Amino acid sequence: MSMPNVPDITPRITLTREEVFHLLLTSVAMEEISLSHIMNAEGEKIQRLLQKENVCLEDMLRINRSVERMLRSIISKQILLQFKLDNILEMERKTCDPGENSGDCHEE
Repeated sequence: MSMPNVPDITPRITLTREEVFHLLLTSVAMEEISLSHIMNAEGEKIQRLLQKENVCLEDMLRINRSVERMLRSIISKQILLQFKLDNILEMERKTCDPGENSGDCHEE
């Protein structure tokens, strides 16, 4: 089996420092929105089960375990997103030039 030929692609993207920070913050926000949709779906899963008339204990326990696993994964992702956000904010503080009077710099 031969290796595929990949063309030499060198994209040239020019972004300002402010645009980079906005994109990074937007990526965190989009991930947060995605996690909220997943949590909503898990809640709907529980509601559908509770709307059924003849639900056995085993079905309830199975759904509970499934939702618990998903929530644990979401919590793990939330922790990573918090680290990412902290790093973004720290990077923004470090790159701020104290000599500029742009009003965007905030020293701690």
